[in-house]
Amino acid sequence: MPKITRIVLTGGPCAGKSTILKRIQNKYTNLGYAVFTLPESATLFIEAGADFLTKDADLSFTTESNKLQFQMVMEDCITRIAAAGDKPALLVCDRGTMDTAAYMDHDVWQHVMDAVGGTTESLRDKRYEAVLHICTAAKGAEQFYTRQNNNCRSESLELARVVDDNLIAAWKGHPVLRIINAELCFEDKIDHVLRVIDEIIGAK
Repeated sequence: MPKITRIVLTGGPCAGKSTILKRIQNKYTNLGYAVFTLPESATLFIEAGADFLTKDADLSFTTESNKLQFQMVMEDCITRIAAAGDKPALLVCDRGTMDTAAYMDHDVWQHVMDAVGGTTESLRDKRYEAVLHICTAAKGAEQFYTRQNNNCRSESLELARVVDDNLIAAWKGHPVLRIINAELCFEDKIDHVLRVIDEIIGAK
């Protein structure tokens, strides 16, 4: 079976994940890897009509638990496809299972995990070889923070920083958590991400 490396790309709003994902795909495809980039499940659900801002607690729980289940199934399906190939594979997830925890209190998150039969260990530590947290532009590159390039983004600068901090807290404890700070030069930020991935997969 080919070597499969599963990486989560997470971070606060306007972190540059979409652009970074494209650069990852280009670089490692050229290096001979089978590269799979998995879309953000929350965005897919929003575009399908799901309302994550509903005040209906039962509806919110159903939406969140099914989104988490969808995330897991999507990742598992792509992992099996990667395993059937003959190239080393790199799976890069636009957000991962623990991102959901950053948007709810601990008790609700525990209920969501119970609904899908998961634990913090199984959802955080065992599903991915590494987690790369890309800090929001709202932390150090504020002049580049915008809500114009994503219809699903509504956070103010202040809320973007809070979300970013909550995401770091949700993933804290993963054995390979790397935090990529905001850079005034976005190319430097991309280069930093690529260097970290090189280190993780042993690429030269």
